[in-house]
Amino acid sequence: MPYTKPVIIEPYFDKPEWITDEVIREEFICLSSESNEQDVELFLILLFGYNHINIEQSFLLSFNELLEQEGVAISGGIAFFEDESKYILPSCCCGLEDFSEVIDTINNKQSPWMGHDPAPGITYSNDQVRVWPDNPEIADSNVNKPIQYSYKELIDSLEKTRKEMQGFIEGPLYEWINKRDQEIANTMRDRMNQWIMK
Repeated sequence: MPYTKPVIIEPYFDKPEWITDEVIREEFICLSSESNEQDVELFLILLFGYNHINIEQSFLLSFNELLEQEGVAISGGIAFFEDESKYILPSCCCGLEDFSEVIDTINNKQSPWMGHDPAPGITYSNDQVRVWPDNPEIADSNVNKPIQYSYKELIDSLEKTRKEMQGFIEGPLYEWINKRDQEIANTMRDRMNQWIMK
């Protein structure tokens, strides 16, 4: 059965000195309450790098600079999976900060912004939903093959995806920061809810 997941993509920024473990970069990382420390560290590397926060300073100063931001951008969003080997990731300029907007758009049976180059899109026909890896108007069905959901299946999966994102914020992300500073962990949880879950 096809499903959706919250993801970050391309966490290829420099590692802050306050992340002491070695990290292995991956094209994308799914986020949930099951995420491990490595996933959290890749998330933080991307969050700080993408938002041009100075990472050559202490943990405290880096986080204080981040927490002053009105909003953040972070490459990622919602990924659509047929199975572990066939999936459609958010594309260039699509961000995790648009997470709730993508869900609301699908609830209204519209095609959300999911990036460009390629430009994924969604079409609706009766109870069927097709998620296309690139512009749905491209006729080449060998290259541009959609992942198909029933509308109810997709809505149910997106609700689960929302809970997974919340689980990541309140679980692994909170715990990683809380081990280092409880006050920052509490503030970060609140800001993540404003930035991403709004």
